[in-house]
Amino acid sequence: MVRYCSRCVIPDTRVGNDFDQNGVCTACNNYEKGKLVDWDKRMEELSRLCDRHRGKGESGYDCAIAVSGGKDSHVQVHLIKEKMGMNPLLLSVDSYSGTETGRQNYENLSSSFGYDIIKLTPNLRAARSITRKALIDLGSPMWFFDSAIYAFPYRMAMKMGIQLLFYGENVSYTYGGLQKEETPSALDQIDNDVVKKIDVRRWIDSEVSEKDLQAVMPPTREEVVKNQLKPIYLSYYYPWDTHQNSLIAERLGFHRLNHEWVREGFIEQYNQIDTIGYLVHAWLKYPKFAQGFATLIASRWIRAGLIDRNEGIELVKKYDHILDQRMLDDFLEFTGISHRDFWSIVDKWYNRDLFEKDRFGIWQLKEPIWRKTN
Repeated sequence: MVRYCSRCVIPDTRVGNDFDQNGVCTACNNYEKGKLVDWDKRMEELSRLCDRHRGKGESGYDCAIAVSGGKDSHVQVHLIKEKMGMNPLLLSVDSYSGTETGRQNYENLSSSFGYDIIKLTPNLRAARSITRKALIDLGSPMWFFDSAIYAFPYRMAMKMGIQLLFYGENVSYTYGGLQKEETPSALDQIDNDVVKKIDVRRWIDSEVSEKDLQAVMPPTREEVVKNQLKPIYLSYYYPWDTHQNSLIAERLGFHRLNHEWVREGFIEQYNQIDTIGYLVHAWLKYPKFAQGFATLIASRWIRAGLIDRNEGIELVKKYDHILDQRMLDDFLEFTGISHRDFWSIVDKWYNRDLFEKDRFGIWQLKEPIWRKTN
């Protein structure tokens, strides 16, 4: 039996997002804890951390920042360069396709802020093969790209002798996950369940070599410590709010996606707007865990007081199940999978404890939040 948070609209199917005795999820409780934090004091701690690393990078950079070019990236670089006075190197990983808005936002980081950026474009032949296999084997098709996103900033920072690496929010703590304690260190970031730990040797074949896989595998904790790299979550020092970040980013030159593409199934157009087909990966959380993008964003809005829970429930009911057609077409073109084969594969990932087929063969939630009382 699925339970829903009594404060937001998150179900208890999110790994590690536990409910307290009042039925409130970890993410909501952690958000409330943030209201008690002395953020001015935390910013002073960040300033002292930056002072210890200022001017010490072997390559002329004080630090590095892992970025995508989106709204959060704009806030990160604003904090580190303009507030902390650091000279960072930006590190990024390319996808196989992108939006024009995403390209403009990415370029804005360099043209407006004056940053040097190093971007990794992963081996697309290996990526295509693994994306197909990861969809079938894991129901997580973008494993290759996600692993690269985590691995590349660590490896490049260490290669260049940079000892301070900044990330945005601690996904596991901020949105509810396995990491229960708030910490500035991102050393254990690989354990946040974003990138599943698997035996990647299963995917080695004529298209994928062991070398291809090694290039996107994160370093071990021992490697990071040996290289004296200190990975840091900025969300420990700064009150992380994705909607507020979008408003700040717009004043720094960030553009929302609305003028280019209004995505089906989304209640906003400012999160993860740089890519197209990649977000099929995000949609797959709906058949597996009954939590689509609308559930995640509506829950954040409820915590921030932008909408109430009833409004959130209506948004979930209207949008959560929808897979945008442009996203799907882009994904299928990249992988070479047909529409019929895609839906046949997805059928096996529908959680039978949460869904059942109606008389037309369409999957329906057994206990949707709009018919559920805790």
